[in-house]
Amino acid sequence: MITRQIPLERGIPVRAANVSNTSEIQRALDKLGIPHPSSVIVLVGGAAGVGWLDMFPMRKAVGIVARLAEETQSVVIDGGTQAGIMTEIGKQRKRNGYSFPLIGVVFDNLIIKEEPASILDPHHTHFFLIPGDNWGDESAWISKIATSVAGNHKSITVLINGGNISRQDVEYSLLEKRPTFVIRGTGRLADEITLTGNVFSVNITQNSQEIYEYLKAKLC
Repeated sequence: MITRQIPLERGIPVRAANVSNTSEIQRALDKLGIPHPSSVIVLVGGAAGVGWLDMFPMRKAVGIVARLAEETQSVVIDGGTQAGIMTEIGKQRKRNGYSFPLIGVVFDNLIIKEEPASILDPHHTHFFLIPGDNWGDESAWISKIATSVAGNHKSITVLINGGNISRQDVEYSLLEKRPTFVIRGTGRLADEITLTGNVFSVNITQNSQEIYEYLKAKLC
């Protein structure tokens, strides 16, 4: 396990840990100074495939998640790149002056092939760089890291929009017995996924405060 600084927007460094197996997660959390155990929100869903008609409901849903994370001081974990919901929660964190930890999980070969500042969202506070070569390799790691951060605290997964990789993200969350809340009305997978077992539906047309209170009750 190696920790390092990655220069992103305007050369400002962000702390990152390279981990090669799940046994290194706890030590990486300590080295990066990420608070744990802590309640956790795993944010999964649309990246580059979010259509323009889905942008407003996506932003509304991400705004509710960002507010929930701030007011409960939960750790948010996502894919950490400059796309879709990941960019949006980074922007909302910065715009609102929020302080909740925002962790991106990215396969390491991505930033070997590309300049990190062109790939990683600069408003995330920490990154885990994990083994892998392809999109989706991070899915199992996101779920395992979330479980490690949460410890004996509660954690939830929130699906907003999404495609095939998001379906994989949900499956890994369910393997960790983490309930998933699907925000219907945000497009694509979130409007199509079957509600079974530990997967629950929330409609984005509801009042924002109602959605917030519902998710807060599941997290706290």
